[in-house]
Amino acid sequence: MNYKIVLHSLSRILFLQSLGMVPPYLLSYFYNEPLHHHFLIPIIILIIPGIISVFFRESVRSMGIKESMLIVVLSWILVSAFGALPYLIGHVFDNFTDAFFETLSGFTATGSTVLTDIDSLPRSILFWRSETHWLGGMGIVVLGIAIFPSLAGNKTLFSSEAPVSFMDEELFPRIAVIAKSYWNVYILFTVIEALLLLPAMGWFDAVTHAFATIAGGGFSTHNASIAYFNSVYVEVVVMIFMIAGATSFILHYHALKGKFHYFKNSTFMLFMGLTLTATLLITANLYLFGDHYQNIWHTLRLATFNVVSLITTTGFAIADFKYWPAFSVLVLIILMFIGGMPASTSGSVKVTRYQIIFYNLRSIFKSFFHRTAVTRIWKNGRSIDSDMVLTTQMFVLTYILIFVISGLLLVGFGNSPATSFSAVAATLGNVGPGIGAVGPYDNFAGLSSVVKWILSCDMLLGRLEIWTLLTLVIPEFWGIK
Repeated sequence: MNYKIVLHSLSRILFLQSLGMVPPYLLSYFYNEPLHHHFLIPIIILIIPGIISVFFRESVRSMGIKESMLIVVLSWILVSAFGALPYLIGHVFDNFTDAFFETLSGFTATGSTVLTDIDSLPRSILFWRSETHWLGGMGIVVLGIAIFPSLAGNKTLFSSEAPVSFMDEELFPRIAVIAKSYWNVYILFTVIEALLLLPAMGWFDAVTHAFATIAGGGFSTHNASIAYFNSVYVEVVVMIFMIAGATSFILHYHALKGKFHYFKNSTFMLFMGLTLTATLLITANLYLFGDHYQNIWHTLRLATFNVVSLITTTGFAIADFKYWPAFSVLVLIILMFIGGMPASTSGSVKVTRYQIIFYNLRSIFKSFFHRTAVTRIWKNGRSIDSDMVLTTQMFVLTYILIFVISGLLLVGFGNSPATSFSAVAATLGNVGPGIGAVGPYDNFAGLSSVVKWILSCDMLLGRLEIWTLLTLVIPEFWGIK
């Protein structure tokens, strides 16, 4: 393990975080908020590693798999720990557990919150809270790769964190090009959404909600979330960009180059098909069996927004769906386990993995009737090798195992099964709201400290797609036999 390159890389990431705290620090002056030091102190602390890193340089060529994975995991833990300081110094929270949970939920674009009165918070805090979504949605390490030449060029470092497609990343010639391309598209979409929301929200809410939308985060600046604005226009704009965030950024990249491959991509079509099917099912269920849902257009509006919000793992809400009929709630819970496309800011399992498993099952059944035939799995005109199929199956199995174990642990700590398992689904899938005591208009504040740390681990496992974090607990990683 080359610890020098680990320290060098981490110092660069923390320096970037200090720059990210400058906008909310300036806002505290703009809005005449008295507690300017709740950002100034962390900025000073985080600048120091960046200055020190100038005096020790390590070539990226000496960075191996171990260093890459350790850098990514420690980056997320450290930025969340230091990112919690404004909450603590500003007395938003009186304990580190809640501050860390809120910050990690922001950076991982989960959107689960322990805040009970969001509307009363200072604007600078609300901006930082939404900005954590935006920085973490595409990945802080990926931003570092795009900016710092010393971090560019390492494929393992990039793929350990980035929302990359495990089939399409070779379309780009260099890692730095991928990182910059992702961030360019990401910034463009953020600006466009903010401009579209500006007339209906004002600049502050427009920017903060654009941060949360494109990142698939779901933090709002109001207790009522998007329902606060009671605007069909706002909901449509937010839905468009929730879908954009959950769509492969490689498809977006090609679209900006004039090549529209969306409707030729089987994963995108499946994602949209699932979204449409779930919307129609819930609309019908609410209209036929729900109370106060006799207006078909209003019902369709509620169903569409909440379906898009959950399948994209964003977590915005315009209705408290935990009171919906059981069938509708069940459909929404299933959506939490689907997610969007790879190479997107969406969380959860991802549609592509289900495709691969389905194609493999279909191949197995075909072999029953054609035993001598050599069956191959194809997706979007490309062959999928057996190693990828096995890795996909193991990922889904491990995901389910972590979900079950975490859910049982929460039940063991005295929470109801509905609250426990939906809280795990919401955090492991980086979705945000669950049902029961952690529904869309509730929060996670009532859970015990131990439970919050379990859910924090789930958020990090989900954001790093399990393997990067679990690898660090294997004795062989540390050279222990």
